[in-house]
Amino acid sequence: MMILAVLYFLLPYDLLPDGGGRIGRIDDILVLLIIIFWLFIKPLVDEIMAKRYSKRDGKGTHNRHESDRQTAADPWQVLGVRRDASPEEIKKAYYELVKQYHPDRVNSLGPELQALAREKTTQLNRAYEQLQK
Repeated sequence: MMILAVLYFLLPYDLLPDGGGRIGRIDDILVLLIIIFWLFIKPLVDEIMAKRYSKRDGKGTHNRHESDRQTAADPWQVLGVRRDASPEEIKKAYYELVKQYHPDRVNSLGPELQALAREKTTQLNRAYEQLQK
């Protein structure tokens, strides 16, 4: 769409000839408005929609394959500790990783990174719960 708009301005052809005065500028203004929408307004709308859908998906509509993969992960590897680590070491590693990946910490980043942070935090929580048992 952007390429077509740029080509429209570069080519000498107009939908409405510019020699017709104000009427001739209508098509140029419309193309300019399309460019503004595409560059500035559409990314904002896309971000709002992504946040809305990510909130809706975060309420428990996880993919079954995703949860199977997370439970199959080695909890020691997820937390980055040795198998013979003490409960204090496990707890310390858990808290450090949760601080790093907590969704509230990456709130200013894009929706994709926020979703990854939520997934990583969920993995950390499951691994910690498994090791507490």
